[in-house]
Amino acid sequence: MSQFAGPYVGFKLGVNNSDASGAFNKASHNTVFPGFTAGYNFDVQRFVVGAEAFADLHHGSTTFKDAGIDAKFGMPFNQFMPYIRAGFTGDDPDTRFHWGLGVDYKFAEHVSAVAEWTTDSSHHDGTKRTNNSFTVGVQYHFN
Repeated sequence: MSQFAGPYVGFKLGVNNSDASGAFNKASHNTVFPGFTAGYNFDVQRFVVGAEAFADLHHGSTTFKDAGIDAKFGMPFNQFMPYIRAGFTGDDPDTRFHWGLGVDYKFAEHVSAVAEWTTDSSHHDGTKRTNNSFTVGVQYHFN
């Protein structure tokens, strides 16, 4: 079993860059935000496959707060695991496709540090909204 398999919970801090154009306009701006994660990873041969629920509380974003669930696919290299993620997020104004890239670094038996970039966009009610979030966090692994 890899050191990334099993259940985990986490906390993250990030910067969200968002904008809106169309019926509602808001110039590109940054918002600092906290967030939370919880997930479960499985070993599949040399890879790690999992699902992660998340909440990004970036109230100043053009999409306000977001929460969703993503599938994760990673490949561990000793204590590091680069991964991709894809799924859905939503709150206001709609549900939309969400994806990103990240790296997990297991620096203690049950604790890892995570750095990640995620993005999503919305075309709703005549307005195009875009989000890009850059986060760092800590996760506790129960395995």
